[in-house]
Amino acid sequence: MEEINEQQFKNRLASTEVSEHNDLLINFENVTNVNLNKITLSNKFKNCKFKGSRVDFMDLSIGEATELTHSFSFDNCEFENDVYFKDCAVQEIRFKNISKPIKNLHLTPNRIGYFTFQCAENLEKELENEINITIHNCEIVNYLDFLHLKSTGNLLISGCKINRVKIHDSKFKRIDIDHCDFASDFQFTLNSVEDSYFKHNAFNKTNFSLTNFGIDAEFSFNDFSGTALFEKLKNENKTKVKFMSCNFMKYTYFNKSTLYHLHIDTSKFQEFTSFQELELNSIFLDRTIFEKPAFFDDIEIFRFSKCNKRTLRNIKQQLLRTDNRIDYDNFRAHELNSYKEELKTNIKLKPKANRKKLRRDLMILRLNSFYSNNGTDWVKAIKRTLFVAFLFYSIFYGIHNSEREFDLFNTSGYSEYLIGLFRYFLLTDFHNPLADNREYLTEIWEWIPFILGKIFIAIGIYEILVSFRKFRR
Repeated sequence: MEEINEQQFKNRLASTEVSEHNDLLINFENVTNVNLNKITLSNKFKNCKFKGSRVDFMDLSIGEATELTHSFSFDNCEFENDVYFKDCAVQEIRFKNISKPIKNLHLTPNRIGYFTFQCAENLEKELENEINITIHNCEIVNYLDFLHLKSTGNLLISGCKINRVKIHDSKFKRIDIDHCDFASDFQFTLNSVEDSYFKHNAFNKTNFSLTNFGIDAEFSFNDFSGTALFEKLKNENKTKVKFMSCNFMKYTYFNKSTLYHLHIDTSKFQEFTSFQELELNSIFLDRTIFEKPAFFDDIEIFRFSKCNKRTLRNIKQQLLRTDNRIDYDNFRAHELNSYKEELKTNIKLKPKANRKKLRRDLMILRLNSFYSNNGTDWVKAIKRTLFVAFLFYSIFYGIHNSEREFDLFNTSGYSEYLIGLFRYFLLTDFHNPLADNREYLTEIWEWIPFILGKIFIAIGIYEILVSFRKFRR
């Protein structure tokens, strides 16, 4: 490998006889400025190594009407220094078959035709770059591509106008994309990132599918004018995805994603939206408008206790719009449980609240939950109704026979108990179930468990009927 310095590097770029530069070790002893007006239009580097101080590719005479002429290609090159492209107009910048680490790449040209960064695929050992890539205040006329780039550094794209973006099978520590305008496709697929922030952007058609968003992903003040895909996002253990003040103008899909938490606030969905088969630990959904139905079929939420009442109510309303009665009943039950916890808090912490009314509501909700999980579990309703009947009837039976000796080996006593129990289930019969004749009870202490038991049995029978009818509404 031949070693050259920065002056020799400039001379090679300016030569009209050489456009391909192979097997070079380029040592920049000082910060080097390369004026694009003084070099040839096309330069290709292959198997080269850049080291030392920073190198800047720039055009100080650039104007708004500058044509896209220069192109640079770096094939299987290694960069130990910082590389800057700034204040220039470039037709193409291409990094391909990158199999060695890169330090920092900074792009602030006025306009670029094409930018491609492609790492070598199917390496025996995955390449972990420490590269930090910054693209700031530039217009990329055609496309921006990152393919198979595995970096422990950051990606910043700010204040840019880009036609098409493809970031595929790549890895970054952090991504910040803000104040950008993406005219065509924005594909961000099969990537892995620890933290990502998308703010004040205008997207057209977007695809974020199969991406692991790591710990936090935030989308704030973005407009999605085309179809938006967030399907099969994956990291159920820790990923929190937040949408704040976003506007979705076309179809939006979150199908088959697995997340820890999904937060949607103050956003608007103008077309059909699908959350089908979404799995997550918890969800927040408030101050959000669905102009057309949103589909929550077969959504799986593992910790409903982390979801507030408004969220559950909003989802329940969308299930009702799509005529999904089965999931509607489940979310209605969880909404009532959430309201029950809210009542407990209000009774404790709000001294000016009407506590008498709140306690009545809380009692009703506790009874519904005790019997049948708010009308969703008929088996539980039957078990609890039988339990209540046996409990109060046994108390009544003990009081009524308090002066009588019990013989555990006398079968007639068991027969008397069971016959009386069946009579006790006749809710409108207030005669003594243990008497052969139709006579009323005479002791007040007998009436208390007798009446209370019938009341709770009636509530239980009602809950059984409600639970059975949940599929017939």
